[in-house]
Amino acid sequence: MTTIELHNISYHYPDGQPALQDIDLTLRSGNCYVLTGPNGCGKSSLFRILTGLSFPQSGTYTLDGVPITEKYLRDRANADAFHRRVGYLFQDTDAQLFTRSVEDEISFGLYQMGLPQEEINARTEQYLDRLSLSDLRARAPFNLSGGEKKRCALAAVLAMEPSVLIMDEPLSGLDEEGQDWITRTIRALKTPERLILIATHSGDLAASLADHTIVMDKTHRIQI
Repeated sequence: MTTIELHNISYHYPDGQPALQDIDLTLRSGNCYVLTGPNGCGKSSLFRILTGLSFPQSGTYTLDGVPITEKYLRDRANADAFHRRVGYLFQDTDAQLFTRSVEDEISFGLYQMGLPQEEINARTEQYLDRLSLSDLRARAPFNLSGGEKKRCALAAVLAMEPSVLIMDEPLSGLDEEGQDWITRTIRALKTPERLILIATHSGDLAASLADHTIVMDKTHRIQI
């Protein structure tokens, strides 16, 4: 079982403005958590801390009992192991896609993991098929539609087979058909072994997927 624990997490922007205040939160695998709240309440800041992109000024973050700190992630082996376990789908997929083709996008992280070529090929084919990207494999990601970019970014994340999947506004920029497709895909990703955390303004998505709903307010705290 995967367990994330946050205790008294506070984070401030460089100008001193608060982004998170005294966050206490426990998340466990086998659950899909939906995070809601107004713009500017701190959802994205929370996700940056959970994915090791930012670090709190106070409080503790542990993953299966291991403190996740800036010092811990400076160790390459620790960082590699952490990023294999924690997958992150950005709200802005243009900031996440950078290779020359959809196929390369999916395989890039697998090469970084040092997997055997046979395993890289197998996983790449698996997620090209699973995310309905096989016909787009040679296309440059920046030439794709919004929905195709979202699927490409998600395929690259899922190919790493993370036990924690964090998604920031996965429906943003998608038409109704694309939103329905992504919702069905996320529903299929719910397993006893995976912890899913989604930030969304969509009440329909929350109602469809959430096992638990977490609400943040304008004071940058979680409502109890």
